[in-house]
Amino acid sequence: MAEAGGEHVELVYRATAGEYREALRVSERASALGRWGRGLLLLSGGLGLAVAAVPLLLGAAPDPKVLVMVAAAVLGLLVLPRLQARLLHRRAALLGTHRTVLDLWGVTAEHDRGTQRLARWSQVSRYAETPHTFVLLGDGTHATRFTMLPKSGLRTPADADRLRALLDRNNLTRL
Repeated sequence: MAEAGGEHVELVYRATAGEYREALRVSERASALGRWGRGLLLLSGGLGLAVAAVPLLLGAAPDPKVLVMVAAAVLGLLVLPRLQARLLHRRAALLGTHRTVLDLWGVTAEHDRGTQRLARWSQVSRYAETPHTFVLLGDGTHATRFTMLPKSGLRTPADADRLRALLDRNNLTRL
């Protein structure tokens, strides 16, 4: 779809919780805060398992505090990301069908409750592609702001190639 001044790509979609899960995973790996949080949860869970294993090997019961530490790590690693994705999905579902346009100026979204400019190209530095989404990432040093674009919203498979080309033309680094 060519327009005066350049090309644009349009997506029309209702995102799923699974697509938000993929985007959250990308955002977590792209930010220092996300990597630290995941690392601390893995360390806490691993240490908790090690500390719980010693009494079990000696025939005693492990301290309940250690079991709580392991359970908290498991919740943080497995359950919380799913809950976050469901929350994002619910919020987006309340807005109805999204129509997102990527053009010369940036990313703009329309939905049943209005229009909003999600980002100018100067606010987006990187992008990642997952099996079901494109995820645009901001420059946040600790936490990364992201915009999720589901591939299901593209009209044709060729639009994915056009979207990649548009992102590359705007000097976004591919992760």
